[in-house]
Amino acid sequence: MDFIRTGKVLSPSLMILENIPNIVKAKTKNGENVIEIIVNELKKLGFYTYVEVLDSSNYGIPQLRKRLFVIASKNRLYNPFPQSTHKLYLDKNIFNSHLDNCPTLWDAISDLPNIEAREGSEEMQYTMKAQSTYQKLMRQNSSQVFNHVAMKHTKRVVSRFAAMSWGDSTVDVPKELLPYERNGKGKISTKIYDQNNRRMHPHKPCHTITASFYANFVHPFKHRNFTAREGARIQSFPDWYVFKGKPTVVSQKLLEREGRKLEKYLCQYNQIGNAVPPLLAKEIALNLLEQI
Repeated sequence: MDFIRTGKVLSPSLMILENIPNIVKAKTKNGENVIEIIVNELKKLGFYTYVEVLDSSNYGIPQLRKRLFVIASKNRLYNPFPQSTHKLYLDKNIFNSHLDNCPTLWDAISDLPNIEAREGSEEMQYTMKAQSTYQKLMRQNSSQVFNHVAMKHTKRVVSRFAAMSWGDSTVDVPKELLPYERNGKGKISTKIYDQNNRRMHPHKPCHTITASFYANFVHPFKHRNFTAREGARIQSFPDWYVFKGKPTVVSQKLLEREGRKLEKYLCQYNQIGNAVPPLLAKEIALNLLEQI
């Protein structure tokens, strides 16, 4: 089960599990609630168990990313989850007025080298100074940019993206720019998905970075998808962290035919999208270290 495989043992007396919030709705074939089974089994092993959904944007990460965390500890914890350090800029709750505003997408990526579709390199020099506090944090101990390679879009795809405003996706472009059917000899596809290739708003936190974010989002100003490094910035990976492997999987069907299915998780975009944001992991760890 993926939920169990994501367990990260910090010490013999402490364990953290992480997955999407909808895991709380998952049931076995017998109708048993999966999360209840996990919690009960951990309790049988002598762990105090705590369950909470955390949003990365509450911890200074420029992304609206909700994930469920289970903390299991042999010692009772009175504050198992860290307090929020940031709020969304539209949050008018007076009880959150002391919190910093969460960085926006543009706060995260505006200083990266200015590249178009089909441009970029696995190693590049910075071309401008950091524009925000968040960017300065991401640049610490790094002298260059890695994994900043733009997708090799066709001219037609570039034209499609050029027709999009902030918040638009593929369903909003003129019909003549819609994707073609595969092997359809130029016939417009009838299967257009609203969640694909949405142009992000620069002055808001990004939507959730997933393993397939190379096809989910369009850069706020450039007519291309995000690079792996832009996704890494949004996930809060520091610039010195290098992702190995190919940027994306060439063909999942080919990998399955050749018995290499697990390799699809080794591409750069999958590594980035499947990760717990490092800054969130740090907040959780520091909070636990104060109590164990």
